Amino acid sequence: MSLLAVRDLAIAAGRHLLVEDIDLDLSEGEVLGLVGESGSGKTITCRALMRLLPEGQLRITRGSVALNGRDLVPLSEAAMRKVRGVEVGMIFQNPNSHLDPVMRIGDQIAESVRYHEGASRADARKRAIDLLRQVGIPDPAGRISAFPHEFSGGMRQRAMIAVALACRPRLLIADEPTTALDVTVQAQVLRLLLDLRDRLGLAIILVTHNLGVVAQTCDSLAVMYAGRVMERGPKRDLLRAPAHPYTEALLKCQPGSAAPAAQLPAIPGQPPLAGVFPEGCRFHPRCPRAAGICRERPALLPAGGKRLAACHFAAPPRAA
Repeated sequence: MSLLAVRDLAIAAGRHLLVEDIDLDLSEGEVLGLVGESGSGKTITCRALMRLLPEGQLRITRGSVALNGRDLVPLSEAAMRKVRGVEVGMIFQNPNSHLDPVMRIGDQIAESVRYHEGASRADARKRAIDLLRQVGIPDPAGRISAFPHEFSGGMRQRAMIAVALACRPRLLIADEPTTALDVTVQAQVLRLLLDLRDRLGLAIILVTHNLGVVAQTCDSLAVMYAGRVMERGPKRDLLRAPAHPYTEALLKCQPGSAAPAAQLPAIPGQPPLAGVFPEGCRFHPRCPRAAGICRERPALLPAGGKRLAACHFAAPPRAA
C-alpha cells in the first residue's frame, strides 16, 4: 500500500476549478518531483494535501488524500492539527515569511514537540538542539537562542527543515526549498534532504520548476500544467523519453539542451489564466501536435512502461 494516494483531487476558487483530476502515489522513502511552470497549481496542490488552503478563498471540491489508508479530506480541523507536523511536515517556499521573526529558532522547533508530544521544556530543547545538528547548523547549542534574522538564507532554510521534522513525520513536502538560494547553498540543501531521506526513511514531495534539481534528487515525477497532471512516472523514463509534448517542451527549454551559443527554444504562447482554461487538453493552444481531437479532454493513460500521459498523441516509448 502507498504511503500517500491522491485520487481525483480538485480545488476551486468560487465557481472556478483551479486544479482537478490530480492522481499521485508515493511510497515510503520515495522522492516525488512535482514540476511545471509557475502558476501550474503545484503549491496549492501541496497545501491541499496538508489542508492549509486559505479559508473562504479556496476549497477542495472532490477527491481523496489517503495517508496510510486514512482519507484526510473529511477530517475536522481539530483532527488535522494532529496530522500536521506529526505525520506530514512541510517546508515552505519562503522561510522569511514562515519563521516567526520575534521568536527564537529553538523555541519554534520545540513548540511543536511540546504541543504534540507533551514534552517538558528541557526535553524539547534537547530535541531542538539535536535537530539543528542533524540539519547541519554549526554550534547548535549556541545557535538555538538565535532569532531568524541572525541566520543566513541557507541557515534559515535548514532551520525550517528542522521545524518540519520536529515530530518525526513520515512524509515531508518541500515547496521550492532552494528558491532564492545561491547555487552552492542549493546543492547543500538538496544533499541534506536526500541524507534525511536515507537516514530517517522519509518520503518527500519536492516541488520545483527546475528539471536539473529533479534529475539529481527524484525517483519519480509528476508534470503539471494549468492545474492538471500531464504526465507522471519514473524519473529516468520521463527525462529520457517524455511521452507528453509539454514534458518534451520543458526539457528542450533547459540550459544545456541547445547547441553551444544557440538561443534556447521557448514554448510559444502563455499559460492560460486560472478560471479561463481552454476546453479539452489545456496545453493544446501551445502544442505543436494539436489537432481537432485535442478539444476533447484526454485521460491520464498508460504511455509505455510505468508512465502515464494525458495526451491523445502520447509518444510511444523509444527503444533503449
